[in-house]
Amino acid sequence: MIDHLSMIVDIHVHIPFLDLEKVQPGWRETFKEMLEAGERAGIDKQVVLGLSKNNELVKELLDAFPGKLIGFIRGICQDPDAPAILEKFVKVYGFKGVKIHSEPNLPLMGLLVGHPIFLKAAELRVPVLIHSWHEEEGLTQEAREVIGAEHVFPMRIAAELGKNYPNTTFIFAHAGGMWVKAFQAAKHYPNLYFDTSGFDPERGIVEKAVEVLGPERILFGSDAPGRNYAAQLAKVQYADISENDKRLILGENAAKLLELV
Repeated sequence: MIDHLSMIVDIHVHIPFLDLEKVQPGWRETFKEMLEAGERAGIDKQVVLGLSKNNELVKELLDAFPGKLIGFIRGICQDPDAPAILEKFVKVYGFKGVKIHSEPNLPLMGLLVGHPIFLKAAELRVPVLIHSWHEEEGLTQEAREVIGAEHVFPMRIAAELGKNYPNTTFIFAHAGGMWVKAFQAAKHYPNLYFDTSGFDPERGIVEKAVEVLGPERILFGSDAPGRNYAAQLAKVQYADISENDKRLILGENAAKLLELV
């Protein structure tokens, strides 16, 4: 049985039907259905992450569904205008963070070129959410090609970011991919967080995160529409952790981090 929980915040959702440069027809109607599905699952607020150059589309959604959505811009590490874009969307439109993903010809090992974005995020007191998936160590070349270079994320980069940018809050998506290594790499850096989004509900992930990092550094995320809200919620709701830990992960941590209360 699940106890009554406070506000639930999904830190990781996307615009549906999105490729690198455009969205397909009907995406607005599909997003409305997606939002309603999240609400039926008990989710109060959803963080919509910008991908590629669609920050204006995220703003459009925030305007269309006031009070229900939170915007993160897409930050492009190689774009010298990225810090100014982040500042504009935070100060003018009320966005709450920035999402870093893979970029053409720039594997995730090149994240350290995001220095200007990381400093601006610290100045604005907003988090940087970074796509992360697989640890490169031990992967064969064939495996790297199957996974895709943009999905190979050595968790030593997390430690470097935590050490070099102590005033910037980083959220690593998908529990860092190889979650056992990821949590250990990040445990000494209190500015490093993880979301629970977008991987199969493997037994023990949430429990191990709480054990290594503490419940205050874990955030619920679904990765909708690519994942089902209810299934992703269940990973936290039925984890072998305390009800207080569940409340923190499902919403209270995000509310504090994003200054929603």
